[in-house]
Amino acid sequence: METNNLRSLRLTENSLTFMAEVVKWAKFLAICSFVGLGIMVLMGVGVILLQFQGQVNGIQAIVMGIFYILMAALYFFSAFYLYRFATASAVAIENLDEDNMEEGLENLKSLFRFTGILMIVVLSLYAVVLMSMFVMYMIKM
Repeated sequence: METNNLRSLRLTENSLTFMAEVVKWAKFLAICSFVGLGIMVLMGVGVILLQFQGQVNGIQAIVMGIFYILMAALYFFSAFYLYRFATASAVAIENLDEDNMEEGLENLKSLFRFTGILMIVVLSLYAVVLMSMFVMYMIKM
């Protein structure tokens, strides 16, 4: 990205301190997210294996297991972008490196864009479900 020579942004010591704290929390949350992802995948695989071993009956176990694995796959991108933001920004703060700060902010942008798109999809699904329920209710009347 080209910088505009007419404009400049300088970070104060307080800004760097705040950013360093944000980076620590972001890295903590990203690591917790990866642990949660691992648990979700293990639960999904475990439920599927229980069904195949005959300990759980019905196709619902397989569907639930696949759902957990798919949710973990979606959740991975958020954790990944957050972790990359934290690591690149930490290097940027430590070395006062603009390129790493730009990389960190690019990953933060990707995190928010992904989360925003996912929110639009979820809200759209809610709207479809609510409209479907309303139509079904009206048909039964």
